[in-house]
Amino acid sequence: MIIYQVEPKHVDLVWPDVGQLLSKPLEKSLGENTLEDIKSWIKSKTYQLWVILDKEQNKIIGACTTQIIHYSRNNHLRMELAATNNNTMDLWIDDWYKATEDFCKKQNIDYVEIVAQRDGWIRLLKDKGYKKYYTVLVKDMKDD
Repeated sequence: MIIYQVEPKHVDLVWPDVGQLLSKPLEKSLGENTLEDIKSWIKSKTYQLWVILDKEQNKIIGACTTQIIHYSRNNHLRMELAATNNNTMDLWIDDWYKATEDFCKKQNIDYVEIVAQRDGWIRLLKDKGYKKYYTVLVKDMKDD
């Protein structure tokens, strides 16, 4: 597997595959953002786009977006959207971890945050030093 950060000028080239993948987690969101919002933020360098490429099939099998958050005392890399073909995360998680760690060192990032809709990330990353820090619960006030 190859994990690489897509340069903003190349987003349109990978977007047919990436957009299809990223639409999955967006469907489970509260509708805060659209695919076009995400694409625009990647192109403007507000977000970073990462793709997971299966070398043997020469095919994109996963994608995720990150955003660098500058807090007053430290910098975080927040992963907000991630999607992959079914049952392939175990195949690329180690490569993703290394690519993310290298990026963080180059960008002077202090912490990685993963905003996840599934607790499966805990199982995948606990041996890499990640731990559950907080949980976000949401109530739709329109339902009252």
